[in-house]
Amino acid sequence: MKALLKQYLTSLKERDELDVILPDILSEVGFNVISRPKRGTKQYGVDVAAIGTWPKTGGKALFLLSIKSGDLKRTDWDVGQQALRPSLNEILDYYIPKHIPKRYQDLPVVIAMCFGGDIHEDIRPTVDSFVDKHTVAQQIEFEEWNGDHLADLIATGLLREKIFPNEVQSNFRKAVAFVDEPQVCLTHFYGVIAELASQDFKTKAARLTAVRQIYLAAWTIFVWCRDVKNLEAAYLCSELAVLWTWHLTRDQFEKRSKVAKELESAVNKIIQLQRSIGGAYLEEHVYPLAEARDALASSVPSSSPLDVNLKLFDAIGRVALHGFWILLTRNRLPDDTADDVLQQFNTEIERVERTLINMVENNPVYFTPIKDDHAIEIMLVCLFLAQQGRHDFIHKWGEQITYATIMAYRRGGYYPCTLQEYTDLAEHPQPSDEYRKEVTAGSILYPTLAIWLAIVRHEQALSDLADFSAKNMEHCTFQLWLPDVVTEEHLYSNSARHGVGLDGFDLENGSANVIELIEKEIEASQAFYELSASKADLWPIIMMACRQYRLPLPPHFWTLAITQPEEAN
Repeated sequence: MKALLKQYLTSLKERDELDVILPDILSEVGFNVISRPKRGTKQYGVDVAAIGTWPKTGGKALFLLSIKSGDLKRTDWDVGQQALRPSLNEILDYYIPKHIPKRYQDLPVVIAMCFGGDIHEDIRPTVDSFVDKHTVAQQIEFEEWNGDHLADLIATGLLREKIFPNEVQSNFRKAVAFVDEPQVCLTHFYGVIAELASQDFKTKAARLTAVRQIYLAAWTIFVWCRDVKNLEAAYLCSELAVLWTWHLTRDQFEKRSKVAKELESAVNKIIQLQRSIGGAYLEEHVYPLAEARDALASSVPSSSPLDVNLKLFDAIGRVALHGFWILLTRNRLPDDTADDVLQQFNTEIERVERTLINMVENNPVYFTPIKDDHAIEIMLVCLFLAQQGRHDFIHKWGEQITYATIMAYRRGGYYPCTLQEYTDLAEHPQPSDEYRKEVTAGSILYPTLAIWLAIVRHEQALSDLADFSAKNMEHCTFQLWLPDVVTEEHLYSNSARHGVGLDGFDLENGSANVIELIEKEIEASQAFYELSASKADLWPIIMMACRQYRLPLPPHFWTLAITQPEEAN
């Protein structure tokens, strides 16, 4: 465990990585963190300040951490903006004389030189000489917190009081070992989460410990995935981490107690981690390929049409969900946000919009979903584009999917089905009528298409879909999904069945009738608005849960799009 943790720490960058996890590690082992890293403010060499027990005396001391990444080499000691010696000089010359809070001024000061790796031997005499020169016994002393020391701190925090038992350690090691096998990694990461989340939490502090451990585990997976240049496992694990940590903390969100605020902070960090991983995934695997014809499809390491279909629909859902997080962040910016900051968000939103449209236009696979529950990805994409006013594109894409799927079914081609297992999908379709009826016994895809066609006023395509339903799909139940009173308890953890089905769609009386039906159901179903993520205005978590656990998005999200657009051309 310690060797694994040290490798992890050595690979962390100084900014936004090592300096992000260190305060949580310190809190976990009993330190009181009084200052965390901040951007845009002068820190006078101190990245983290904390009060803790000093083993040398057994009493309290003020620990001032100056953090550097990786090994400490000669070039990292005295040269460059991020060199260690200038930071230590700032601590001695400015921070200690003028910036220590009054209530801590009588405590001895321990300056901790932190780095994820080790001190290179050729620089050690220089470091030792500096330490000897500036040490004032019992007043100002220095400690070397290298990768071994930090690994010990992490292990102490994770293993204290057996909160991280042997079963979790085993799954954690296996998850890290299989980062290049994403589904295997995800299975073991779920084992870590399940063990941590299944405890009988007697205090909020114990719950906070579990949330922080999930966060550190997700960080570790990300760093190792980055090293092997395969972010797939990190993406999957980080989504699971967001959902489960929200499940563990939802009842404390926006409460005022100290632990509640720390829980909220931990969740926000995990969300930010997931967004960072999602952004890195798109930069590497999607954005460079979206603009070229069939480039995304060609990037899938398989010649199987099934593999291409599954991978590309998964990818477009990720892009749309990433866009919603950016939209949410922009919409929550204060009114006095600088124009250049606002423009950065708008530029990124426009990039997501452009990418989604390019993905569809350059990859015809998006006209022929193989799984009925690809309606989830179609819904996410259309919701995002509707927010951007792109009803014209939804009009065209909705038409293309509608006619392509109708034709595929009528000709016995590659039509959408309810099968989930890969081996079953690989043998789809089969020629018998009995089989066709069995794998299309229910559908969320066709009612989803119908509602979007109604929203963009594509009356002809809606009429043809109604005709298809009456003549070819009389055996099929068109249905959507609504949250119910137990959804809040199970949505984020997928721990039991929940929600209710909505069927009985009348597609024959035009778009106005379809929209009226949906609006009535939304008005009658208030459980959506009682979901904790909805109350906290973190609705992308609901979208993430639906995508992760393959639940149809609640119709309430259509209120983002039912804006009575002019009929698209």
